[in-house]
Amino acid sequence: MKTQCVHRLLTMMVVLCALHPAWAAWTSAVSMGTTVVLSDPSCASPSTGMAVCAARGVGESLIVNQWNGTKWAVWKTIAGTVTSNPSCAGDGAGSVICGVRNGTGGLSAAVYNGTTWGALTSVGSTLTSEPSCARLTAGNVLCVGRNTIGGYTSSVFNGTVWSAFKTLAGTTVSAPGCGSDGTGGVVCISTSTTNPWNVFAARFAGTAWSKFINIGGSSGADRYSCTPLGGTFGILTCFSRGASGGLFGNDFKGGTWAATSWSGWSGIGGSINPGSSCAQPATGQLACGAVASDAGLWVNSFNGTGWLGWSKIGTATYVGNPGCASIGGGQVLCAAVGVNGKAFSIIGP
Repeated sequence: MKTQCVHRLLTMMVVLCALHPAWAAWTSAVSMGTTVVLSDPSCASPSTGMAVCAARGVGESLIVNQWNGTKWAVWKTIAGTVTSNPSCAGDGAGSVICGVRNGTGGLSAAVYNGTTWGALTSVGSTLTSEPSCARLTAGNVLCVGRNTIGGYTSSVFNGTVWSAFKTLAGTTVSAPGCGSDGTGGVVCISTSTTNPWNVFAARFAGTAWSKFINIGGSSGADRYSCTPLGGTFGILTCFSRGASGGLFGNDFKGGTWAATSWSGWSGIGGSINPGSSCAQPATGQLACGAVASDAGLWVNSFNGTGWLGWSKIGTATYVGNPGCASIGGGQVLCAAVGVNGKAFSIIGP
């Protein structure tokens, strides 16, 4: 009888774990090819099960690759000169837009239409940081960079043309980290000099920028990210590395654009490089990847109630920061560059 009870209990535990997507295993690292990658990759999904990633290659080139749900293609070089990490975002209508700073300091972008890549096209303005791109509404992507006087400069791609640039005055000293809030807006955060090392946030509501607000914290990070969340905790979460080296998150709850609409920074732990990357496997859930102080690739998941804790993927060593993207079906793909300069990807949780 005792043995039968133990067997039943073990069976129930296995079933419960199988039912909860946050408890599923991440895959081992898969090679993305032999091409040398010289920057952090940025990834986005054009459709369920698929992903595209972009990075800077040898000779200040933009290189791109596609995951078809089973395997990677080969890295392709898109002609043109790039001088920053790229930032890619799906437009929610089957395309991915990747923005990058070009050889003259302006914004350039390439579009993947679900089948093929377009040329690297100059959009304009002058950026003093890498851009950050995020979906605004279905078919529309906003790309944002730090301008020459410390504020933001931005343009929207509507699937056909780029809009005139719009600026927001500010005193930022870092590249923006932007994410869609799921309600027709994009939220971006940066380090400010107004209150030294505090994090300031601004929201683009489709036609115009809000003012910057101080959402607190004391961050030495040079790379921020924001990710749609949904559920009971907020509509979007922004991430930063704290002064102690751990990852922190702050939830924007929606409603009035004010500091009181944010949850405040809370620690997620770890000892990570300046830039983590997170994506939304399902509404109210998050999955994050980071390269830690031991040069390993670590992941952590928020299951809608709490964070499950950091887990290391394999024994390989990496440089820089990963790029993660939701690919549907409750899964996230994260790409990172190994110490040999070759990129690898994992899928989970």
